[in-house]
Amino acid sequence: MSQSVPTWGDTPLTNPPTPQQLYQMQTHLDLVLLASECLIPIDADMLLQAALDLDVNTTLVEKVHLWSNRDTTQENHPLNSFTVEQLRSLILILCYINQQHQELIRRAVTLLEQMTVQHKDPAQTTLLGNYLENFKDFYSKRADHPKLLPNQQVELASKLLIDLLFYSEDNGYDRLWLALLDYRS
Repeated sequence: MSQSVPTWGDTPLTNPPTPQQLYQMQTHLDLVLLASECLIPIDADMLLQAALDLDVNTTLVEKVHLWSNRDTTQENHPLNSFTVEQLRSLILILCYINQQHQELIRRAVTLLEQMTVQHKDPAQTTLLGNYLENFKDFYSKRADHPKLLPNQQVELASKLLIDLLFYSEDNGYDRLWLALLDYRS
């Protein structure tokens, strides 16, 4: 079953990003991939199926290195060879996968909100504990991301989890694309 692709996917940028802006866009998208993978059991087959469902070029999927399979000694940014068009396609794929797991994402965000209101450690719950542990484990192994203290990692993981909820909505593609375009200003 093929999904329709948003029209912005075909619209060329009037002002292409500078190399620094493109790197920042890639970094942000990589963190969204990290958060998604820490909550959802994403694998190469799931990425491929999403690309097929969306009628997106499947060779892109071969270039995506999931956090769980990355060489932690390599300092090269995993998305640094992606073009703007490939980043757009990856946005489509990630948002599509997040939409399919929207109920899980919503449950995790609701649980995070409850634990925050009750002034309890989110890691005490199984769902959030697993998410946060995966996040800390994957994030800390990457040499090309800034080193963060454990509480900063939890803050980043929590922010990204909330972002995933927005990216799992029907207009999630647009939201994520606009978030990436913010790096151009």
